Amino acid sequence: MNDKSTKLLDYVQMLDNDLSVGGFSHVFDLQTRIAEGRIQSQEELEGFILHPLMKHLVRQDGTAIQAIYEAADQQDIRQIARIDRHILGRIVTNEDDEAACQRGRRLLKLAQALYPWLNLKALDEIAHEDRSPVCLATAHAYVNYQLGSSCDHAVYGYMQSAVCTCIQLASRSLNIPRLDAKTLAGKWTAEMERVWMSEKSCLPKNLFNIQENNSHIAS
Repeated sequence: MNDKSTKLLDYVQMLDNDLSVGGFSHVFDLQTRIAEGRIQSQEELEGFILHPLMKHLVRQDGTAIQAIYEAADQQDIRQIARIDRHILGRIVTNEDDEAACQRGRRLLKLAQALYPWLNLKALDEIAHEDRSPVCLATAHAYVNYQLGSSCDHAVYGYMQSAVCTCIQLASRSLNIPRLDAKTLAGKWTAEMERVWMSEKSCLPKNLFNIQENNSHIAS
């Protein structure tokens, strides 16, 4: 996966280790399970990756990223805002809301600094008018859309980052050797890519299809 999406994510994470794309809600859930003793072995970690992480990354976040690409193609800013609100409402509680939004804002600032030519006015408008705070998955999808990365590559980059972040965190708590953790991350990233390719055409998108008055992105 030597594409623009992965290059951006690698550089962003090098600059800001707290900014793990896909990692916020998933890492928080994993930390909770480890702290409560529900995950104590590599086998139990793989059970977590298979479910619920697979469901979240492929069938929810992947679908949302795909929907953002379609809305961006249609220059539909209201649809992007709806998708953003849906993602945010699903992954955070009220007290975590600001933390989730900060990650999205930091990714946008870093992306704009790395690529000054990016047109991120649509997300600025969403945030400015308080239609939605622009969470991390939305920022990731739209930045990669503007970079010209394919939707599949944007989804892959998102899944790869989340999987690697979760395994890196768990490996320290569960004493999984570094090489084994790396192998595990490669195994599950490849499996999620396979599931995404087999299921992406039939994943439901009706959650995002609430009709409102159109408002299009300024060019």
